[in-house]
Amino acid sequence: MRPTHILTCVLALAGSSVAAQSYEDALLSSGTLTIGTTGSSPPSTMYNDSAELIGIDVDLATKLAEDLGLEPEFVVLDWSGMLAGVQSGRFDMVASSVSRTAERVASADFHMSQAYIANGVGAAMHEDTTDITSWDDVCGKQFGIVKGAVQIEKVAEAYGDDCIGTPNEYPGWTELLLDLQNKRIDLLVGNYITPAYLITSTERPLRMLPESLGVSGNALVIQPDNPALAEAIDDLLTQYMEDGTLTEITKKWIGTALSLDDIGE
Repeated sequence: MRPTHILTCVLALAGSSVAAQSYEDALLSSGTLTIGTTGSSPPSTMYNDSAELIGIDVDLATKLAEDLGLEPEFVVLDWSGMLAGVQSGRFDMVASSVSRTAERVASADFHMSQAYIANGVGAAMHEDTTDITSWDDVCGKQFGIVKGAVQIEKVAEAYGDDCIGTPNEYPGWTELLLDLQNKRIDLLVGNYITPAYLITSTERPLRMLPESLGVSGNALVIQPDNPALAEAIDDLLTQYMEDGTLTEITKKWIGTALSLDDIGE
């Protein structure tokens, strides 16, 4: 009986080791966590004056890679191709201010992590604008959005499709903010923290609506063929919430963050 018992233990240990390491087997490149990001969604992902990627999501993804025993490698792409890229296996993970929606969570095209930061639907306009003081004033105005952004759908849900008309779409925040600054559009709609950061950290003649239209969460997106990686990332996110790592990262970039407890179902 003893040899059988020993063999059983060996097999159990081997199985445990394989399970623990299985996410590495499905990586695009051995020993590397390949991360898709736009580099154009401050303060989550952006470039500094030395052309280095920085931001909340960059710090978080780098920390995750380190704790997974991997080297982070960032691939920069426009947002419109980001989710298709992770679905097709171009990245192991996307870290780029991705809203965690019910539709995305239910999708078989990729895995979504738990939310790591609370965000919301925000709107901004030129500081000279006097006829938009609340969400009740936005209908009939010319909207601008980053192409592929889902927040405009929340405005349509709250006020109807006729309210938003046909928004102008832009490849990134730089182009969107420039047109708003030049009054080619009346307001922008997107996640709350990006324009809030861009407006407060620069001298743009723009202002935010004071309230967010609902609070949601941002999450990481993991390629569909690596569920073990998704599980390992979720485990680390839980650890970061408990040990203060997430608070330290978000405070560095935006001060006090919205509470994850305020995220709507």
